[in-house]
Amino acid sequence: MFFALSVTLPSASGLGASGACVVHNSKTLAAESFVFAPVAAPGAVNGVSFTVPGSVRAMTLMHVRHGQVRWEQVVSPGERLARFGVPVSRALSRDLQAGGAALASDSGALRVFGKAGGAMVSEGDHWVQAELAGTLGTIRARGGVEFFQGALARTLSDQVSQMGGSLPLASLRGVVPQAGPPAGENYGTFNRQRVYVAPPPMAGAAALAGWHGQVPAGGTPVDSGGFAGLVAVDGKGGAAACSLSMGQLFGARMIVPGTGILLGAPTPEATSVSPMIIAYPGSGEFIFAGAGGGASTAAQATGAVARATVEAGQSIATVLAARRGQGGYVNAIVCPSGLRGSATTCQSAIDPAGAGLALLATQR
Repeated sequence: MFFALSVTLPSASGLGASGACVVHNSKTLAAESFVFAPVAAPGAVNGVSFTVPGSVRAMTLMHVRHGQVRWEQVVSPGERLARFGVPVSRALSRDLQAGGAALASDSGALRVFGKAGGAMVSEGDHWVQAELAGTLGTIRARGGVEFFQGALARTLSDQVSQMGGSLPLASLRGVVPQAGPPAGENYGTFNRQRVYVAPPPMAGAAALAGWHGQVPAGGTPVDSGGFAGLVAVDGKGGAAACSLSMGQLFGARMIVPGTGILLGAPTPEATSVSPMIIAYPGSGEFIFAGAGGGASTAAQATGAVARATVEAGQSIATVLAARRGQGGYVNAIVCPSGLRGSATTCQSAIDPAGAGLALLATQR
């Protein structure tokens, strides 16, 4: 999903994004967080700061520690979307209407997001990203390590230098995702459940504030704001959730020539993300997995949705409809009795205020 989002919604989840993920492993009965916080590159481009891309390295580490399929299978769907094209989504079109003008000063961005006549691509347009497809193809064939210490890393460094900035190979190698125990707290009868959120410097504390009943500030977002989230669970009770940030809408508003990579921006809001997973460490079952987007307050909104569904017992569709996206869009999967315990109780829903997608896949 991350690599697909890097193609379909780069304004909020490009390969230059920062963020945090939490994985609850039903085999080990433990959870692990992966934090890839924004780190400013040594040299700005024309006075515009950008972050050292660290998301691919984080996804590589997650795959090494928790992956269930071959790496090629993880990357290739996104590569195909970029190579053969996708219809421009309502979400991306909305982002371009809100922030497309900020891309005008970068020729690479205009080439990727523009079309004949000078207009930006719009909802429903068939959109091909050949350069990004090439980058994803290299990552697929040579592994994620290629992004931070292979030929692709050297290309990134060289191209940024030609743009007038500085992204030394040492910077790409030095930005290492932090894997370790998530932050959180115990919950439920006899404290048998655990609420997992991202540790500092990410916004796990804000997610817990929403879980404790604090209503997130702000109204319904009108675009992604440069923030996105994704959630996945499997039939064994494992769960993964990621919150991603470009720092602001379209990040640094620059694409590295020849790569299709939109760079992130090291803004103060870039660390304001956190997913949330609630699970039984004793059995390996999860009951809630969620992540948000649309605003820097989406972590708190995710906590608020978790409280309404887990603590108050409301259906996820009812909660999302009543909230109307206040403080951010939320994607969540809820299994009140556990997926293995009673899969028929599991629920997922599209936030009606946003433009997300919820799918249930069955194996025969």
